[in-house]
Amino acid sequence: MASPADNPTMIREFLPLDVREIVDFFLRRWKLVCSIAALTFSLFLGAAYVIPASYTGVAQILLDAPIDYMTPQDYSNSDFADNPTFIESQIAVLRSASLLQQVVDSQKLTEDPKIGPAALVWLQGALGVSRVGLGNVIELDVSTYDPQKAASLANAIAQAYVNDRIKSRYEGVQKASTWLSERASYLRAELSRSEQAVQKFRIDHNLLATPAGSLTDQQLSELNVALINARAELSEKRAQYQQVDKLQIAGGDIQSMPDVLQSVVVSALRSQLSLVSRKEADLKLKYGERHPEVMAAQAERHDIEGQIAAEVQRLIGNLKNEVDAAEAREASLARALDSVSNRSEIEGQVGVQLRDLERIAAANKELFETFLSRAKLTEEKSTLLNSGVRVITDASVPGAPSFPNRSLFAALGLVFGIFFGGAGAVLRELFASGFMAKKQIEDELAVPVLASMPRMSGWSKDAQSQAQPVAYLERKPLSRYSEAVRRLRLGLEATPEWDRSPRLMLVTSAMPGEGKTTLVLSLACSAVADGKRVLVIDADLRLSATTAFFGMADKVGLVDLLTLPVKAANAIHLDERSGISLLPAGARTRNPPALLASARMRSILDELRGKFDTVIIDAPPVGPAADATILAKHVDKVVFVVKWRETSREAVAEGIRHLGGRSRIAGIALTMVEEPKLPRYGRYTSLESSVSDSYYLN
Repeated sequence: MASPADNPTMIREFLPLDVREIVDFFLRRWKLVCSIAALTFSLFLGAAYVIPASYTGVAQILLDAPIDYMTPQDYSNSDFADNPTFIESQIAVLRSASLLQQVVDSQKLTEDPKIGPAALVWLQGALGVSRVGLGNVIELDVSTYDPQKAASLANAIAQAYVNDRIKSRYEGVQKASTWLSERASYLRAELSRSEQAVQKFRIDHNLLATPAGSLTDQQLSELNVALINARAELSEKRAQYQQVDKLQIAGGDIQSMPDVLQSVVVSALRSQLSLVSRKEADLKLKYGERHPEVMAAQAERHDIEGQIAAEVQRLIGNLKNEVDAAEAREASLARALDSVSNRSEIEGQVGVQLRDLERIAAANKELFETFLSRAKLTEEKSTLLNSGVRVITDASVPGAPSFPNRSLFAALGLVFGIFFGGAGAVLRELFASGFMAKKQIEDELAVPVLASMPRMSGWSKDAQSQAQPVAYLERKPLSRYSEAVRRLRLGLEATPEWDRSPRLMLVTSAMPGEGKTTLVLSLACSAVADGKRVLVIDADLRLSATTAFFGMADKVGLVDLLTLPVKAANAIHLDERSGISLLPAGARTRNPPALLASARMRSILDELRGKFDTVIIDAPPVGPAADATILAKHVDKVVFVVKWRETSREAVAEGIRHLGGRSRIAGIALTMVEEPKLPRYGRYTSLESSVSDSYYLN
């Protein structure tokens, strides 16, 4: 998987900030924030005093439904339905040129020298009309240079609107009353003609009518009902009789018929038969079959059974008579219905014309009555008219200018100033090209920061500046800078890949001027002070800053070793003062990459590994030359130098990618760090920056 450092175009992730990071951000950018805020506040406050003052008069108008004192409902109020369309139409009326022209004329605005002939256009621009919330209230305001004029104009517009509303309603009512009266007169004549036509048609065709309709239709309806009832009754009687007839033919028990079972006489005779039967049974048990009393009981039983049979036959006869009577009644009703139906057909042919005439007459009557009542009500309403709108709040003379509100301008200036200041600080922070803290480097590049090297501003003023940093490390081995170099060496030794010895490291940077050579000399001097055998190879064959530092420009060096039959021992020179062995750049060459990529260079590096504890290669920057990329393949690890706040993040990421990715980087050395300013970028990003100079002995 590609690392963030392998991608030249990095995407900066904005991780959640804690309170301390926010405080640190404002501590380092407070001057910029305050400067922008003060400038914005001054601009707003100055504008509040420069802009001419204007005063606003405000009046409110209630758009209520017009009150109808005559009837509960008023057809003329159908346009008012408490809806936004009606409210917007009334706002348009208030803005209309015809209404405002009345105010211009009544207030003589054209004679005002500050307004002039274009008074109507000026008033349209000075007028503001809006709806108050969701209610039926319209608020109008007029802004002008004079408070008295602002109030008077607002009240004049409101009153002109009310008067216009009353006038328009009065004219509408008068027009409606005239039209309704004319239509009522015409409809009266139409109704008279239609009623006369109906009456004449009835007389001509001898058509009688009842409150329920035609007499023939009424008779036909009654006969239909009677015939239906008669047929239902006949069906019932016939079904009962057929049931009895079937029982007789089949020899069944006639006495099980419903009519027999419901007969009071049969029920009484059956009760007597039951008593006589029990009596006969008792006598038989007591006297036997031949006893006179038994025979008398038997005779009495036979007599009762005969009475029951006679009563059953009488009921059957009655049922037959009822069937015959029902049939006769049904036939009579059918004949009567046929007669009435024939007469109804004759009347129906002319009834179509009659009903058409009656519908016309009824419609004319209803329409005439409606128009007549409306005409009368409208005529009366014209004497008692209500517009439905009224001024609920008159405009008062404003005591202070509505614009500019100086307090509001000051508050807005302060708010916008802080906002713009914060935005400017954030943009300044976002567009900062370099790295300010270790955490930024490690989060974005996934490469550890081995040490932060403090900026040594006093070197240029030192009398022995030409010997820096070697002389400085010798004189002040316990200084802040010395401890930073020592921490860098410890960080390199802690790298797992550096367990073997001797070690071969390469020091390079993304761009020139990042303190690469100074760091090489510092590492070498610190290692020599600890008793290490150190070799510095000046592989920057273009500038050769290390060679120039030791004054060995005329000595045999790396180029000579690569191009001539020279032994390595003859090209390595020991600096007596510092104890550092140096392989200088040597003679000039026009093709440094070819020399550094040669097999001879690889064999020389392998040879030098066994002679020194540490070999440090001072390579050119990655950006302008490919030399460091070539040499990085032959070393154990690479130390990448980054100048604090100066080297762009894209350049660092691109340089690491050219070196083969972060896997070949031992770590990053952050150089020229202004430690007093470092806590502003995170007070816990560097422990050494939070320690005072008094802690260090020299």
